[in-house]
Amino acid sequence: MSHYSPLGATYGVRINQFLETPEDFDKYHAKLNRKLQKLRHHCRLTTKDTKKYSSKEKYSKIGHEEYDTKSKLFGTIVLLHAERDLALVEALKLKARQRGSLKSSERKVTATRLKKAHTTSQRLLEITQNESNWATRLEYLVYDKLCQVEYLVFGKQVKRKNSSVIAKDLALAFAALQHLQQLEKLDKDVSEAITSKFEYLLRQHADAALFTTKELQVFIKGQVQANTIDPLVKVLIDNGFDSQNNDVEMESEATAARQVQWRSFTAKIKDSKVAEVISEASKIQPKELSDYSTQLAKWQEALNAQRSFIEKSQEDEQDEDHGEDDQILLTYIQYSSYFTTVERDDQIFQQLWKQWTSAKGSIVGKLTKYKEIERIVSNIVTYLGQIMELPGVYSDDELLSTLKIAVAYYQLHLTAGCLASLYQAKNKYLESLALYVDAHKRLDSCLQESGIEASLPGNIITPEKIKTLGDMIIAGSNSVIALAEFEKVTSCNSSKKYFPTLLELLGKPVGPQDVDIKNLFPMRPRIMPVSAKPNLFDLAFNYITYVDQPQGTPQPVEHLSEEPAQSQTEIPKKKGIFGLFGR
Repeated sequence: MSHYSPLGATYGVRINQFLETPEDFDKYHAKLNRKLQKLRHHCRLTTKDTKKYSSKEKYSKIGHEEYDTKSKLFGTIVLLHAERDLALVEALKLKARQRGSLKSSERKVTATRLKKAHTTSQRLLEITQNESNWATRLEYLVYDKLCQVEYLVFGKQVKRKNSSVIAKDLALAFAALQHLQQLEKLDKDVSEAITSKFEYLLRQHADAALFTTKELQVFIKGQVQANTIDPLVKVLIDNGFDSQNNDVEMESEATAARQVQWRSFTAKIKDSKVAEVISEASKIQPKELSDYSTQLAKWQEALNAQRSFIEKSQEDEQDEDHGEDDQILLTYIQYSSYFTTVERDDQIFQQLWKQWTSAKGSIVGKLTKYKEIERIVSNIVTYLGQIMELPGVYSDDELLSTLKIAVAYYQLHLTAGCLASLYQAKNKYLESLALYVDAHKRLDSCLQESGIEASLPGNIITPEKIKTLGDMIIAGSNSVIALAEFEKVTSCNSSKKYFPTLLELLGKPVGPQDVDIKNLFPMRPRIMPVSAKPNLFDLAFNYITYVDQPQGTPQPVEHLSEEPAQSQTEIPKKKGIFGLFGR
């Protein structure tokens, strides 16, 4: 690309730096601050005299004259100001996703920053209104559309979202991204990243059901035709964009199959609508995650159509043979729908597993990735359990045993692959070894009962994958077994009871087992209970009388009372005057 790419300078940088966690976006926010500081100095926008700063600051006075005559960097400065606000919002949203909800203070900050980013992007369009390169101008317009969508969806606190504006802006932005990618004016990774980020919002807020890629393309080009006065559409049409729907016409009728073959069952399809939708769903060959959503929507449509057909058939009281075919077909559609979801989640699981094996970050980052893998594994196991409960599946021993191995395959990746390594990273080697041993036993028991006897859709489980899992478990247990043994020995020594030292055993029988050079004299304090001295009881003992005490026992109370009597006989009493002052 020979032109400056605003989307590459924002979303492209996010892709290159692999921003996934809140900490990553915090670092990205700090980098944007440093970059803006350098750009302000370079463009001489700093104001050292802070007295009456509002009248002297230069940033708010940037206009299209500076952008046209002085430097294009003035547009970059305004662009990065909006990107900085969006980076902060992304960090807050990721923190809320880990926590479960946004705090009230975070919700206020999110709304404020998104509104500020939207205002900044509109100002950016005014500054770059005379941009000579149409591709750069088009990317500025796309960035403004994305900022407005972010504000309307996540920032503006209203009960009902403005779905029509959201769908229109996203459709026009997607049209521009596709045109730039076709002309190689924009990197494919940047275009696909933006599309995957906002495609769900477009499907959610569109006024029509957009299940297939063709339906999505028809909607996008319809929005381009309906908004010819939009500045983005004008730039598109002036630079060769074809807004006609000639190449995306919808097929009126699909070549419908009349029967399905599933395992040992064969069922006739009697409803033309069901046959048409099943044929459309079977023809879809998913290559991306969005294709799985399209195929899943088709299977759900076929399921609803088949259920409504069965209800009508029951009202007409058809014979049992036709009813059996209908139930087999219904189970086949449910089976295909569940496995489409499993295949989609398996693709996500494989991506997360690659990120896990190549991750070299902190424990916090690994914990975040572990939670994502745990959520995906839980979804896959849930759907596999629902498949095993379908009629015709729980009675098929080969298919049921293969499904059980598939459940163990995903769960052992979570326990032995993720959780055991986390314990090992926290120096809890005994717990890590226990998980590896349990995983090895469980995998062996599953394979001994029955191997992989039936192939599953999407090859989610194969003998090669099972062998790779077994090798991973063995390698993990070998890496931790020596450390676990050492931890066991040290923990046993630290948890032993107190043994008296040789110095404390002097005066008592000393055996050979008591003589240890490491235990000659006490090296750590020994806490023992000490009884209190009964001083109060000694003082009160002389004043205690025992009624049932035998006469032969001397009583100290009487002995003490004789001495004052003898002293009274020896010392005569003094007489007082007239007997008044005597004793």
